[in-house]
Amino acid sequence: MGTNLKHSRTTKALLLEAACDVFAREGYHDGTVAKICEAAGANRAAVNYYFGDKENLYREVWKHALAVALEAYPLQPRDDGLPAEERLRLYMRSLLLRAFDPGPAGRFTRLRAFEITEPQEFLEEERANVREMHDTYFGSLMREMLGAEVTEEDLALCRLMVMAPSLGVGIRRFARCARRAPHARLEFDPERMAERMYRFASAGIADLRQAIDARGSGDTEDGE
Repeated sequence: MGTNLKHSRTTKALLLEAACDVFAREGYHDGTVAKICEAAGANRAAVNYYFGDKENLYREVWKHALAVALEAYPLQPRDDGLPAEERLRLYMRSLLLRAFDPGPAGRFTRLRAFEITEPQEFLEEERANVREMHDTYFGSLMREMLGAEVTEEDLALCRLMVMAPSLGVGIRRFARCARRAPHARLEFDPERMAERMYRFASAGIADLRQAIDARGSGDTEDGE
């Protein structure tokens, strides 16, 4: 019985690993169960037994790939005492390095790129959970850096400055358009790119902080 249990766990793990690789490389529709079973050395009955169906397998892949990405590139540093500016730098670095990671830790960025260009309706709750995770942490950072007078519009602007470029890199590197146009792939050094992106973002945030302070004091350019 012990041998059967070990084999059962191995088969499930092999299927999940193969599905992570196939879905991250080909997306949900092109990543067929047949391809996953071939890569795992299993049969379709095993997929149905362990995961129920393809949709549920995809959900498990999404959750597993996210956990691996967070382990390799955590959004929050383990040192909670770091200044907000340094935590922002590390946050942006983690987003970008995932996009350049060719291994398991980069799979979630590839899955997310597919979900942005070809979203699966049944995964909306999981996508929303990821958005909330980012918005909660990023929002707390921005409130710390921008002060109590920050508005939702200010936060939305900051999300565009910080998150959109990092997500854009992932989409450009891994979405279908990049595969059709290999010359469009980005091959910059990720560490240098992360540092440059942080400098641009921090300059914009500093400028926004000045505008917020001026707005609060009534000292605006138009005299209002």
